[in-house]
Amino acid sequence: MGLKEIYHRLRGRSELYQLYSNITYSTPEKCLKYHGMIVPEREEVPSVSGCDFEVLAFPVGELADYREKRVRMEELADREIDRREIFRSAEECLDDGDYDEAVAEFERSVKLDEFIPELEELAEKYVEGLPSGVLDRLRKVFVLGYKEKFGQKRYERLPERMRENRKQAGLERIEELFG
Repeated sequence: MGLKEIYHRLRGRSELYQLYSNITYSTPEKCLKYHGMIVPEREEVPSVSGCDFEVLAFPVGELADYREKRVRMEELADREIDRREIFRSAEECLDDGDYDEAVAEFERSVKLDEFIPELEELAEKYVEGLPSGVLDRLRKVFVLGYKEKFGQKRYERLPERMRENRKQAGLERIEELFG
């Protein structure tokens, strides 16, 4: 038993609480910053406007395991923040007409994750004004990224048929948007 666990037991705590945010393209960044946070009392769960946390109680004796989990959760949240910054940078490159750099930035972004609603917003904003060669390059980047997305470990938990159906629907939508 570690010192932190002893400390909480001496304070009369048998449980601690870990916060979970749903990490998607639309989760506010302020909410992502709390993903994985451990609090000693349920009453200490922060009340942040626009954030809906799931709270998991766990035994004090498992604190070391949940602290490790917190590190991984924080890495996932940071990864999403990084992805958003790269995506925004790619959009700025499109605005500036630097299409090669935009495509390169979108490639970096989709390696981290990719969301169809975000691509729909992008297409609505830019498709009309982009040269067909650039659209074709973007389509290829987004198709490849979406295919690779469903090969990630977190999607292995989905039933095979469901995973394939979701992947196919997303690929068809990307083709509609950028084809």
